[in-house]
Amino acid sequence: MSFRKNIEPSDVLISSFQVHKTFTFTDTDSGSGFFAVPLVKGSDSNLYDFSATADSSTFSGSTYYHVSTYHEINNLYYKDINTMRGYIDYIRGVPTSSNGVINYTSNKVLDDTKLELKRPFTRQLKDTGTLISVPQKFYGEYIQPGSVTVTDDSTSSTFVLKDDSRGNLYDVAYSSSYASRVPDSNYSGSLVGNIFYNDGIIVITETGSYSSVATSNGTDGFNLKFNSSQTIYEREYVCVVDENEFQHTTNKSLKVGRGSSFTMGPFQNSGTVADGKGASHTGSLRGTRFDGFPYNLVGYSTGSINLNGYEIETELIDVATNPDFATYITEIGLYNDNNELLAIGKLAKPIKNDKELALTFVVRFDTN
Repeated sequence: MSFRKNIEPSDVLISSFQVHKTFTFTDTDSGSGFFAVPLVKGSDSNLYDFSATADSSTFSGSTYYHVSTYHEINNLYYKDINTMRGYIDYIRGVPTSSNGVINYTSNKVLDDTKLELKRPFTRQLKDTGTLISVPQKFYGEYIQPGSVTVTDDSTSSTFVLKDDSRGNLYDVAYSSSYASRVPDSNYSGSLVGNIFYNDGIIVITETGSYSSVATSNGTDGFNLKFNSSQTIYEREYVCVVDENEFQHTTNKSLKVGRGSSFTMGPFQNSGTVADGKGASHTGSLRGTRFDGFPYNLVGYSTGSINLNGYEIETELIDVATNPDFATYITEIGLYNDNNELLAIGKLAKPIKNDKELALTFVVRFDTN
């Protein structure tokens, strides 16, 4: 038998926490949606040299053109500081596009320090590069900053690139400062690339020694390791059963006989019934969608059904009238305002609902 009771807002607690999971992909995992695409600027004429026969890469049936992909990445992340996505370092992270630098540094200062912005040495996209794309289904809400490692051993040299938690990639073997994932003291030189955590985008921007990174040239290829991030919501509902509450039962085995004290029905058991949509059913209604018998109340025993109605006794047997008799709680269901069942908490064992005691149950579960 089920009983219902409203839960007070003060008895509901919803808290959140971050969880992370480590993934490792290689250049052979394009079937999972992970891939690397070369970026090529092209020329300033003839649609940047783009054509249907332009250089492209195909993964899982999808084609990515190198030139058009370059300009998409450039517009989103590098061209204009006022519209670019991802983490922006306002001292050294503005784009190298001359218009972007001049327009920004000519009229902006950093907070109230009156410190002029320096010419940037990060977020630079040259004429070529490499895009590494991670599907959102793997990184979740965002890639965890500080968790990214790109390892490439496709050539005689092995490159290990790590992020600095601020959207920059460093070759940790290049210098002591890069090993700490911080720029050189004079901010000179170019970083290896950038990562845009919220979009699962990694761009290798350095075209010198790193031009082969993530291009899968050679027998060993490359791999990417990172942590995904997902917010989990812990939902806690305090369900209180007060003293002398929920003591009734409709269990038929506790009733004296099944006489004529109470009659439900009659119920139509056979005939022709139309559903209002042009369909009908003729014959026995038992077990069909037209069967309206309240089995949930009186049970499913075929011997219990009387075509003229269902008779059930209301008088309880001696055991059920004993002062020590009590119901037992076996599970707790949570419903929304539309009376829809959302969750069920099953108890490890039945709990006696003593008339003189108030019981408190805490239903706790996680959702994302």
